[in-house]
Amino acid sequence: MRELLAFLPYVLRTASRARMRSLLTLLGAALAMTLFAFVRTVDGGVAALAEKARQPVLVVFQDSRFCPLTSDLPLRYERDLRKIDGVEDVLPTLVFINSCRSNLDLVTLHGVTAEALDKLYDLQVLDGSIGAWKQHGDGALVGERLAARRGLAVGQRVRLGEVDVQVSGIIRSETAGVANLAFVHLDQLALARDRQGAATEFLVKIRPGADETEVAEAIDQHFKTDESRTDTKSMHAFVAAAIGEIAELVEFARWLGYLAVLVVALVLANTVFISAESRAAEMGVLETIGMTKSRLIALIASEGIGLGLIGGALGTALVIVILLLRPVTLGVEGYGIDLIPSWNTALVSMGAALLTGALASIPPAIAVARRPLHLGVKAE
Repeated sequence: MRELLAFLPYVLRTASRARMRSLLTLLGAALAMTLFAFVRTVDGGVAALAEKARQPVLVVFQDSRFCPLTSDLPLRYERDLRKIDGVEDVLPTLVFINSCRSNLDLVTLHGVTAEALDKLYDLQVLDGSIGAWKQHGDGALVGERLAARRGLAVGQRVRLGEVDVQVSGIIRSETAGVANLAFVHLDQLALARDRQGAATEFLVKIRPGADETEVAEAIDQHFKTDESRTDTKSMHAFVAAAIGEIAELVEFARWLGYLAVLVVALVLANTVFISAESRAAEMGVLETIGMTKSRLIALIASEGIGLGLIGGALGTALVIVILLLRPVTLGVEGYGIDLIPSWNTALVSMGAALLTGALASIPPAIAVARRPLHLGVKAE
């Protein structure tokens, strides 16, 4: 290893001899790893949202409706829900979103009653207070991601969707979707949307030990012949259904990321082979003065591995910097998929760059190094 490190300046000079070729290879690797790192980030955002949805909470939605804006349930359902066996608490919620379709400017408002909010959500207040929100009928508790994207601060008046509110607090929660929504008072949102006496959904907290499936079936059976039939799912299943199309798209994009890595592998292999072929005489001299075949292979492959690693670092860093400077959330049906780069994404991307560089560089290095010594010397 020490001997190979001693040859590092030689490797750098070798790469700099064909500057344009090395630069193009480096840029290709960087662009491919940018795509790979971005897809990994989106994939991580989908997984994080699904994980946060694993709560002992049921979502009671109107049957055969696909978007929160189309669901309409009477508020009186709350009384009946509380009587169903296994139900611990109920939070009627009126939902407004700026678009049911996928978008990058998600604004979701949840109109809730002040008394029941903290019974269903475990909220951490980053700034402001829940008490101030309860005291002001036009107050709003804003999720941290929504606040970051809109540049909101406590005390600021802002128009969110159809409602003018004053930001009473910035909040954080482990519950799915909370980071990208704003809690407003139910009466205020109902008046703004002309939906008095109606709710979009009911969040039902079940008692410890109660079976989610049985409680959900009991709820749907109870309202089967009522004014509006219900479709009750666990929060995890409800979120999975909402982001199902996006999850399938991410699955397809994951294969594009793998394809990009494969293309980089081919480019690196070509670069290493051409570079080694052009230095056949040098390889022969190094072998003549005592360099073993294995060390010669490592020396030849180090150029491709180095270009792959540097390209991977540049591509990964580009994704991280862009997403940190400009927070991006992919919204779909009221839920936000946060594109937040993580250490895991960086490590996986760099590991992929290292593995790609090694797998792409070693075979052509072996092919060149196994050439008979007299052919390399003769090339001189």
